[in-house]
Amino acid sequence: MQRLHDEPKTTIAILGADTVVGRALCALLESNGYRTTPIASYPIGVVDDLLEGAHLLLLAPRLDRGVGEAFLAGMGKSTPQRASMPVIALSTTAEEEKLPEDRVISLPWPCETKVLVERIEAALLDAPAESAPPTTQAETGESSPAAVIRPF
Repeated sequence: MQRLHDEPKTTIAILGADTVVGRALCALLESNGYRTTPIASYPIGVVDDLLEGAHLLLLAPRLDRGVGEAFLAGMGKSTPQRASMPVIALSTTAEEEKLPEDRVISLPWPCETKVLVERIEAALLDAPAESAPPTTQAETGESSPAAVIRPF
């Protein structure tokens, strides 16, 4: 089953998209059928406004821990349903301190594209109805290449 042109796409917000790896993540996810919303590593603005239209937040690897914590704390302050948005943090080492939020899914980085897409799809399926997209790429039958992404 192919996606219809007028069917809404799943949008992934990427915090830390102003880095080389962040830009590569945008390109990778867009090539797999997602729309991306790049957010700088040190964003300026209301968190909920920056997440407008997004269905999932992806934290780029090596994002400053304080920035991630502050961003997560700001989610849902002005738009309550944003508080339940799924979050995936890409982690470069097993020893890296995890973000304290219970709802943050940690994924080792680098990983295969297939693994990242599967984790995104699983998070979207588990998301509350108000933050989930109308359909996920898995439900539309789209496939993704199994490329391995290496850190730069």
